[in-house]
Amino acid sequence: MVMQVLLAPAVSVLVSAVLSLLSLALLLLLCVIRKKRRMEGTYRPSAEERKQTGSGGSEKPSLPLPLPKEERLI
Repeated sequence: MVMQVLLAPAVSVLVSAVLSLLSLALLLLLCVIRKKRRMEGTYRPSAEERKQTGSGGSEKPSLPLPLPKEERLI
């Protein structure tokens, strides 16, 4: 019984220390990831093109500008 009474505070201190270290590591990781994203952004034009075409993959994308008039020989 005496051993259980002495063991309970030690276990709770150990668990709280581990949880504190894990939360500190997670916070540090999130800060590093945010800093890296801020400095080295990503540019993916293919993702933007897929958003514009919608869900249909086989459809032709609409042209944003009208085609020029057909040239003819005089």
